[in-house]
Amino acid sequence: MSFKQKTFSYWIKIYCYNNDYILLLKRKIKNSLISNIILFILLPYFILNYLFTIVYEKFHGFKKIEIFIEKEQSRNFEFEIAIVSIAKNEGLYIKEWIEYHKLVGIKKFYFYDNESEDNTFEILKPYIEKGIVEYSFIKGKGMQLKAYNDAISKHKNKCRYMGFIDLDEYIMPTIPFESIDKTIGRILLNAGMGAAGVGINWALYGSSGHISRPDGLIVENYINRGLNSHWGNIHIKVICNPRLVKNYISAHYPFYIRGAYTVRESDGKRIFGWGTDKVLYRNIRINHYYCKSEEDYKIKISRGLGDREGEYDMSQFEKYNLNDIHDESMFVYRNRLLSIIEKGIE
Repeated sequence: MSFKQKTFSYWIKIYCYNNDYILLLKRKIKNSLISNIILFILLPYFILNYLFTIVYEKFHGFKKIEIFIEKEQSRNFEFEIAIVSIAKNEGLYIKEWIEYHKLVGIKKFYFYDNESEDNTFEILKPYIEKGIVEYSFIKGKGMQLKAYNDAISKHKNKCRYMGFIDLDEYIMPTIPFESIDKTIGRILLNAGMGAAGVGINWALYGSSGHISRPDGLIVENYINRGLNSHWGNIHIKVICNPRLVKNYISAHYPFYIRGAYTVRESDGKRIFGWGTDKVLYRNIRINHYYCKSEEDYKIKISRGLGDREGEYDMSQFEKYNLNDIHDESMFVYRNRLLSIIEKGIE
């Protein structure tokens, strides 16, 4: 299957999931034949809803969002930007992940512990005591979206922007050490009316040949990634204005109130789903250390999926173990990270 054919089928999938009702049907009804029949019956509603949304946005929605955003420009928030994340048994990498994101301007983390049995809480405790991390313990499988929506409900008025990422994802501004909120603010300022969030493409990193887990930092051990044009890199994660989000319906994408939408980081153009048709990395990207070593990936399999019940398998490792480009972009942070981790949290 060609890249264009894959892209077409992917955008059809995006349409199917870029609606809270459709997503609910697809996730709750495991029999695809039954869910497709229900979707077909509901097709007139989806078409009417789509047409209404287009008209509403054009004549009222975009302007409404623009006025809302303009009013907020002079508003003071406790935090300019915060990150929301959920993890299970990832204590080994938490400190590096937090300290790295502090270097690029993140001062608040809303951390959901999904029944960790390792030393996650002990590692987080100093950050909790300093007010850097707000910790919540959450039980159950596939709790990622519940955690995201809980964070929006409780904390949306405390921060100008919220980002939603995993612990194997590192947000990297093109300008080293630039505060991420400045990058996001600049992109949104140059985008059109209704721009409420920025979609940031993955840069998928492979194992860099590591079978066993190496000593040292993630940012120094994993330095080979996939081509920009690789299929997986069209995926995005979003940093958005949480007051314009109805709820998170996918790990990649929020469902906004009408008139608000996500834009591409590279040019401020609207994104209609959880992926982009171009991957340029002009302003910012997310280094996704999906595989790490084979040893790490086998541990990842044991944790299961974050946003729903299900499991990873080794076929995904083979699919995303991308090592085409040697990329040392993160080395600029290495010495600072090593120094901070050695001395303890600041």
